[in-house]
Amino acid sequence: MVTTSIVLAKRRRSGLQAICLTAICAALVCGIPGTAAETTGSETTAHEDAPQLTIEQKRAERREFLEQTLITAKPSSWIFKLDAPPRIVWRDLQTIQRLGGPTEIHVRWFDAELNEFPRPQRSGRWIAWIEGIAPNGTPLRRAFTFYAMPDPLPQLDLPDLTVALPYFPGPRAPAVLREHQQELVQLAKQTLATSIMDSEAGAILVAGLAEREPLGRPARFVESLAVLSDDYHLSLKLKLQNRRPRPIQPPRLRETPATSLHAGPLAEAGMRPDAKTRIDEICQAWAEDTGEPFVTLVARNGVIVTHQAYGSDSNGDPISLDYRCWVASITKTVTALLFSLFLDQGLIDMDDPLSEVFVDYPKDDRHVPTFRQCFNHTSGLSGHSEHGGMRDPHLENRVLNAIDVNQPNVRYRYCGLGYELAAKAMELVAGKSAVRVYQDHLFTPLGFDDVPIGNASSDGEFTALELAVLGQWIANRGSYGELQFIAPATFDRLLPQPLIVADHGYVMDEGIGLHWVRHKKTGAAAGAAPEDELLFSPRTLGHGAFSGCIFVIDPEQQLVITQVRKQSGARHAAWSARFFQTIAEQIETTPTAVDRRSSGDEISPSGVHAE
Repeated sequence: MVTTSIVLAKRRRSGLQAICLTAICAALVCGIPGTAAETTGSETTAHEDAPQLTIEQKRAERREFLEQTLITAKPSSWIFKLDAPPRIVWRDLQTIQRLGGPTEIHVRWFDAELNEFPRPQRSGRWIAWIEGIAPNGTPLRRAFTFYAMPDPLPQLDLPDLTVALPYFPGPRAPAVLREHQQELVQLAKQTLATSIMDSEAGAILVAGLAEREPLGRPARFVESLAVLSDDYHLSLKLKLQNRRPRPIQPPRLRETPATSLHAGPLAEAGMRPDAKTRIDEICQAWAEDTGEPFVTLVARNGVIVTHQAYGSDSNGDPISLDYRCWVASITKTVTALLFSLFLDQGLIDMDDPLSEVFVDYPKDDRHVPTFRQCFNHTSGLSGHSEHGGMRDPHLENRVLNAIDVNQPNVRYRYCGLGYELAAKAMELVAGKSAVRVYQDHLFTPLGFDDVPIGNASSDGEFTALELAVLGQWIANRGSYGELQFIAPATFDRLLPQPLIVADHGYVMDEGIGLHWVRHKKTGAAAGAAPEDELLFSPRTLGHGAFSGCIFVIDPEQQLVITQVRKQSGARHAAWSARFFQTIAEQIETTPTAVDRRSSGDEISPSGVHAE
C-alpha cells in the first residue's frame, strides 16, 4: 500500500530530543493535578429507530447531532500515562440518547506505525479511531491524536513554562492589578500547561516534537506538526479502507513558454507612459486616507506595471512587498484550480457524485451531491469550515451523518463546505494530506514561498505576487511559463455557466471557483450598451474576499490586478471604484488577438512532464 509522505517505520530519536521531550512532559505533569484517566470503553450500542419526523425536524436533529463532541472522561488526559489511558465519551450523553445516537462508541487504538492494539502499549503517538452508527443509520467515524508519556519520566531540570506578559498590566493600570501581577503570571503559566495537557492540539504538538529531527531553521507551514498529524490520520484511513492512491502527474513542458510575469517597458504592456505613476498615486492616497496598508500588483501582457507596497503596519513600520495576507474566499479559486488538475488527468470528474470517492456514501442516492454542485453552491450543504474543514480527519463522514436530509440542486446557497469536501476527495485520491497536495502540485511548481492554507474555502494566506501568478495562470488558461498544468479545454470547464435550480430557475452565471467580474465605468452614459458601461471586458474573471483583497483577471486584455490587505478598511467601495477606474484609463491599446503564448495549447511533442 502506498502511504503519504510520512515515514511510518520506527524512527530513531536523538538523545537531545528525548531529554527535551521528557522534560516538557514532566513539567506538564507536575503543573497539573489529577492527570490519570479511565479505561477505554469499546462497545457500540444499537439505537432504537426514532419516531417519524417532518423533513425540517429531521434537519434540526441532524444539525444538533453534528454539533455533539467527544471528549476525554477525565480532564488533562490527551497526554497520558500508560497505566491510565484515556476513555473517550460524549460530552452530552443525554442529547445523544435523545437523538438516537450511539451512547457507547467503539475505540480502536493505533500506534505511530499504524499497528492496532486493544489499548496503548508504549510511549509515543497514538491514534484513537472511533466507530459507531449515526442516528440516520450511516457509519460514524471520528479520529483523534493522543500522546503516551515515557515511563518512567527521567529526573531532569524542568523547563520554565512561565508566560511573559511584558505589556501587562501597563503603566496606566489600576494599582490593584500591579499589586497582584505575580498571581496573573502564575495563572497564565497554569493555563498554558492545562491547555497542552487537555487538548488534542497539545497532544499533536508533543507527539510531533518527539518524532521530528531538527531542521536548522524555522519550520514551514507544510512542515508543521499539525500537518504531520494530518499525514498520520490519512495514512491510517488509506490502510483501513484498503485504498491505493493514484499519483498526480507533474505539469507538462510546453514547447513555447506561456506568458509569465516579468519586468518590462509600459509600451510592451500596452499601458500609457504614466500608468505606474497614476496607479501608485491613487493607491497612496487610498492608504493615507484609510490608514489600512496593502500591496498592489497590476500586470498586462505579463509585464508588471506596478508592484508596490503602501502604508505602514500597526508598529508604524512600512510594509514590504512580501506582505502576506488572509485572502478569505479567494481561497475557493485556489482550490478550484488545484481540482482542475484532477479533472484534467481523469482522476475525478466534475459530475461524479461524492460516492465515487467516499466509500461509505450510498450509490445512486439523490441526497448525495456531485462535485460540480459542491463548487457551484447547489450541493444543499451549508457553512464553511465547521468541524475543522479539510483538516478534520473524517469531515466527509460528518456530512454523511446528515446526508439523508440533504437536497442538492434545489436552491443556491453560498457555501464553503463543498470546497472542503473536494479537498478531502483530492487527498484520498492522491494519497497525500490536503496541505501537501496544494504545496506539491500547485505552490511549489509555481515557485511560491511558504503559503499557509488552513482550509479549502476561506483560509489561504498569499502575497500580491503569488495571487498575480495565479491570475496569469488563469489568463493563460492553465499554463504559466514553461509549464502546462491543464489543457485549455479543461480550463474552459471552470468558466461560469448559467445556473438553474429547482426553487428559483435561473440564478446567475456561476463557475468553478470563478465569477464574472463586471466593474462599471464612472458616469456611464444612460442607455449605453452593456459592454460600453464596463471598465474591462465582459468576460473578466475573479473572486471577492471578505478581507477586501482583490483578484481580477481580464483574459481578453491579458490584464491581472491583485491587492492584498488585512481588512477592507474604511470607504473600501468608493476607493476600489476609483482604483479600477484609474487602471482602466491607463490601458492604451487593446490587443487584436491574444498572444498564442497565453493560450496554453502547446506542449512538448514528446509529452515530457516537468519534475
